[in-house]
Amino acid sequence: MRRFSIGVFEAAGAPREHAERATDVLMWASLRGVDTHGIRNLKRYYLDAAGVGRRDGQIVFDAELTLDHESQTTAAFDAHSGLALSLSVQAMQCAIQKARQSGVGIVTVRNSTHFGPAGYYAAMAVEHNMLGFASCGYLFPHGQTKAVLPFGGLLPMLSTNPLAMACPADKLPPFVLDMSTSVVPVNRIELYEEEGRPVPRGWALDANRQPTTKPDEVHSVIPLGGATTFGGHKGFGMALASWILTSLLSGAWRTDAERDRVLGERPEPKYGFAQEGIGHCFAAIRIDQFGDPLVFRQGMDAMIQAINDSPPTAGFPQVHVPGQGAHATQQERLREGIPINTATMDALQSLAEEFGVPL
Repeated sequence: MRRFSIGVFEAAGAPREHAERATDVLMWASLRGVDTHGIRNLKRYYLDAAGVGRRDGQIVFDAELTLDHESQTTAAFDAHSGLALSLSVQAMQCAIQKARQSGVGIVTVRNSTHFGPAGYYAAMAVEHNMLGFASCGYLFPHGQTKAVLPFGGLLPMLSTNPLAMACPADKLPPFVLDMSTSVVPVNRIELYEEEGRPVPRGWALDANRQPTTKPDEVHSVIPLGGATTFGGHKGFGMALASWILTSLLSGAWRTDAERDRVLGERPEPKYGFAQEGIGHCFAAIRIDQFGDPLVFRQGMDAMIQAINDSPPTAGFPQVHVPGQGAHATQQERLREGIPINTATMDALQSLAEEFGVPL
């Protein structure tokens, strides 16, 4: 699968190093069971000229990051509509390098595209004895079908604005939190649709603002905690916090946005601003700036063990911390392979024919 994905990216115009980095991100998601953000999206999000991927902006496969601003601990990049799966790896590497030199590194990227699983970039910091953070965000000021509702609102305005954090443990797998700030990412609704499955009630509303279980009728997605119920203000607040870090701080939300790079059905500005491409934020923090990294890692092990040994509720064999289930899935899939549903296999076969790459 890795050879095939690299070959397709190269045939589409991506330089070899971009093709390899992008593929590794998708493979990481598929191996860990995050199928909504893995190889399933190769065609839909990154290679279709007029499909789902076009919703996130046309990708310029050979575009490179250029610096807007830089300091000892920070950098702000313009992605020029490049392949975010690869450019985000470079941006996180920059954050790690700055953290290595100064203790902390924070990097923003503007004018970007869909970057896949946020957890991949956060987890990059773990092998360097660092805490890692990654997020991306988008705001549709005029509203957008299949976007996320603000708490107490009727107009879907936000993308699912994920947040990810990762840090090392000692003898146990690392902690990897990777979550959308909506009840569910839109990718999962799309996955249910292609598999012919109803979505659970409480995930989304239809065009009449009524709860729906039909994925093809989804008009708006519910924020984490609910659109009107107690707790939804927290998911909405987290989505805005993600957007401030990724899209306002990066300069993606701007007064001179290129219309072709404003996503959604209505590209015109509102109150003078529009968002040019997707925004990202990456950060790395050296643990040894705060104490002995070994004590930190051992403390993580103790916390994880305490959680694991706590009594589970009915239907749960064990209480897990974020990342444990995905790590177990990764070990299983490394042994037995990545399951591919019919729709994804059809898409991969279509790419094989289009680009002349053997599947």
